[in-house]
Amino acid sequence: MLSSELLRTRISRGKIMPLFCTADFGNGTDYELANKLIVLFTNAHKDRQCKGDLLQKIGLLESEYDYKLVRGFFALLERRSVFGRLNSSSIATPMFIRQKLFEESSKQGLALSDSQRQDIIQQIANQMHISPDDVETIMWSDKDENLVLTQFDIISPKDLILWYNLSLFQTLLFKCTRLEFYVKGGLYWKQVLRNVKRYGLMYNLEYDSEDGNDVDSIKCVLEGPLSLFKMTDRYGISMAKLLPSIVGTPTWKINGSIVKRTDDGQKIYSFELSNDNTKEFLRSTIDTAYQNNDDARNDDYVYDSSTEAAFAKRFHQHFDQHDKFGWKISREPDPLIADGKAMIPDFLFERFGRKVYLEIVGFWTKEYLERKAAKLQVIFDDNHKKNTNNKNIDLLVAVNSELACSQIETISKDRVFTFKKDVSIKPILEHLKKIDAEITREKIDDTQIKLDVNNLDLISITKIAQEYAIPETAALKIIHTDFPDVYVEIGSYLISKEKTNIVNISLDGISKFVQACTVMKSHNIPDSCHADLLSKLGYDVVWVDLDPNNATIIKK
Repeated sequence: MLSSELLRTRISRGKIMPLFCTADFGNGTDYELANKLIVLFTNAHKDRQCKGDLLQKIGLLESEYDYKLVRGFFALLERRSVFGRLNSSSIATPMFIRQKLFEESSKQGLALSDSQRQDIIQQIANQMHISPDDVETIMWSDKDENLVLTQFDIISPKDLILWYNLSLFQTLLFKCTRLEFYVKGGLYWKQVLRNVKRYGLMYNLEYDSEDGNDVDSIKCVLEGPLSLFKMTDRYGISMAKLLPSIVGTPTWKINGSIVKRTDDGQKIYSFELSNDNTKEFLRSTIDTAYQNNDDARNDDYVYDSSTEAAFAKRFHQHFDQHDKFGWKISREPDPLIADGKAMIPDFLFERFGRKVYLEIVGFWTKEYLERKAAKLQVIFDDNHKKNTNNKNIDLLVAVNSELACSQIETISKDRVFTFKKDVSIKPILEHLKKIDAEITREKIDDTQIKLDVNNLDLISITKIAQEYAIPETAALKIIHTDFPDVYVEIGSYLISKEKTNIVNISLDGISKFVQACTVMKSHNIPDSCHADLLSKLGYDVVWVDLDPNNATIIKK
């Protein structure tokens, strides 16, 4: 994306188009200019030229070529460059040198002649034990025009032109009030929709078919940044970030409305582009565009807001501490269909084949929030009717308490909860616990489930539950029902009573705790079960200090 003053457009009959570079690679003037700029940057890096010198040479090209195009190419090449101080290892920083010079000047009075100036510089040089030339070199070495090109990642003229065209298109979208795009192919629209959600864009989706039969084409209507009352810059950047994923698909079309300031005031123009008329000079080159520019590259490709990232982190932490094999969370699952429209919830929770979705409302206008609420209501209504593809979709909705929308209030209260700053995991966990209880009851009552544990004298409850995809409580109940009075529960294991009797006999005459542990290990009893098994067999462990070698066991 370029700065707005570098946007080049062509307007005709109410339509606006980006003034792309020509596709005549290798021969056209655009290619010639791109190559000249790349050579300038390459030589500047080789000769360690300062930025000011480079800008002077760029200025000469501005009189020969389109100023906006020259500056546009320069802006992109600058993102592939690193400028730094030539004397960065000096014992004195530029700021310190300037401070000393100004202090000395204030003592002696304003330097009105070159000799007075040189006297002040000489005194500071003597104090710092450096030469006067070093003082003058260091003094302004941190200013932008004096920074030296220390690194440049070269790019071909063709790739620079493709990158420029994409950036120009992104810049145009920053002035957008409304945008529609079409994508063909299931895999591609799913990828693009994920990015729409990832960047927090306000959207409305519907299937679109020009021939009446094609259901693979998606029409997505996006609210433009200029339709918002605030956060337009941030939203506009998010919309610009979406563009590469659209033009990176084989078949696409984009149209929209652009606001442009004219002598007669602001006017709205329409634009339309597709893969058919941009094949040769517009395609996604974003993966090769950014090399050294950390600000351009360090996007969060997982979460589009800190609220979602914080929620996911708390959810992971809870199950890591309490139930490592519990509910799994994933970001932006496959779309749900609501009244013929796609909806991609923010999160999906899965366990034992059950799915629970969570939707968090993000950017909004009153109209957008009402559409979102209506879409959610369709899903809940379909669940109630139980005669559509949305049967039994388990969806929760987190709504910012500052948002006001009467339609959301019509959704069942047990499906909606509010938040101010952070989305609490408490209502989610409570809902998931209810489902765990339901699953446990269902599995226990399912007479078809038979656990193959016959003749096993040691059973890991966790492993058997994972193997049969059932809750641990259900696994315990089924085993105790199918094999009554055969096993005792020790920690997270079931040990046969026959084995515990053998261990009990082997412990006869042993008084040291470590010796008892050795005996239990010889019978393949896991370490985590030792203390609980001793207690089950009627022993107490007596600790005299923290050293287990000094601990003893006695019969209760």
